[in-house]
Amino acid sequence: MRVLLLGATGNLGSRLIPAVLAHGHTVIASARSREKLRALISPTLFDRIEVVEIDALDSPAVEDILRTHDCEAIVNAAGTRIRDGEQIVGRIAASVSSAAVRVGKQRGGKPLRAWFIGGMGSLEYPGTGGRHVQDYLPVWMTEHHRETAAVLKAVPTADLAWTLLCVAFMVADSKAIELLEHPRGHGLRVAARSPPDWEDSWVRVVPLVGVYLNLIPVLRSYATKLEDTADLIAESLTKKEDRSYVGELVGMKEAGGKERG
Repeated sequence: MRVLLLGATGNLGSRLIPAVLAHGHTVIASARSREKLRALISPTLFDRIEVVEIDALDSPAVEDILRTHDCEAIVNAAGTRIRDGEQIVGRIAASVSSAAVRVGKQRGGKPLRAWFIGGMGSLEYPGTGGRHVQDYLPVWMTEHHRETAAVLKAVPTADLAWTLLCVAFMVADSKAIELLEHPRGHGLRVAARSPPDWEDSWVRVVPLVGVYLNLIPVLRSYATKLEDTADLIAESLTKKEDRSYVGELVGMKEAGGKERG
C-alpha cells in the first residue's frame, strides 16, 4: 500500500516512517522541510522513502500528491496546534479529508483509508451517561480536538474510511529513528468510543469534585510509547478489508496498564 504520511518531522510522524515500512508499505513522507526530516532519521531510512514538501493546509496540493503518487492511504500526524495565533489542527483535518474524498470519487468512489490523531478527551467518560472526557477538562485543552472530531464525524465513511485515534500521552522509547528489519509489535489494547480497560481511582467517590479529580491519575495510565502507537497504525493498514474501526473514535492502552494510587 502506498501511504501518504503528513507531519513526518513530528514526534509520532517520524516514528511512523520505520513502522509503515516494516509492515511492507511504501511511504510518501510530507514535510515542510526536507532537510529537517533528513536530520531526524537515519540515512538508510531516508533513502527508503519518497519525500514531498507540502503544507497540509493546502488541500489542492494534498490532493495532487495523493493522485500523482497513487496513494491508497493517509496517516495525518501533522500536529501543529497553533500557527500565527490560530488553532489549525481542525483546519488540517478538513483540508486533508476533503482532498482524500475528492481523490476517492475520482477513482470511482473507492474510499481511501485514513488515520487522524486526536485527543483522549473526545472519548466517552465511563460512568457519566455518555458524556465525554473533555466535558470535565478546561476548554483550552480540548477545543482543537473537538474541532477535529467534528470535522471527521461529518465525513461519510463511504467517501473516506477514516479513524480518529484519540491519544493521551506519548513518549519515545528511543531517540534513534532507524530502519526496522521486522515490525516492532505493539501489544496495545484498543477500543472504540470509550477508553479500553478503564479503571477509576479511589478519588472518584469524593463528592462533587471526584469525577474531575479522577481524571488526573486515570489519564496517566493511558501513556503509550510513540513507537507502539506507530506500529498500531501501520499494522492496521495491512488489513485492507478490516473495517473494525472505520468511522470510529478509538482509544488505546498498554496491555496490563499501570497501578494508580
